[in-house]
Amino acid sequence: MRAVLAFALTLVFFPLACGKKADPRAPELATPRVIDNLTARAVANGVALTWRRPTEYVDGSELKDQAGFLIYRKDISPTCPDCPVPYRPLTTLDVEDHEKFVKQKQYRYVDDQVQDKMTYRYRVSSQLKDGSLSEPSNEVEIARGP
Repeated sequence: MRAVLAFALTLVFFPLACGKKADPRAPELATPRVIDNLTARAVANGVALTWRRPTEYVDGSELKDQAGFLIYRKDISPTCPDCPVPYRPLTTLDVEDHEKFVKQKQYRYVDDQVQDKMTYRYRVSSQLKDGSLSEPSNEVEIARGP
């Protein structure tokens, strides 16, 4: 009798644990919104970059799996300011507040590997836990030194 009751309860509750949890999303909608507020300013030991953390995916749903940010830099030579130079990855900043109730809203990074008389361009991409990246942020440019 207990076996029959257990079997009947399994049939009743099992369908509740299965099934689709949400409508499928196209991969391009499952990326973070683009950072559009990147700023740069000269500081004593380099270039300080600041930006606000994205809170939504492109489709408007809440962003829950941010792993970090990739910061890219382009070095522009004073002797050839129009030469095509690619962006290169500079560093990765990890997001470490996944389990916290209050999330960090603004991020700051100081690039201390800069030289005087050089111009630099920066941009930032958000990275998700699965490794996918957002589109790059707005570009910021800053000239260093006299």
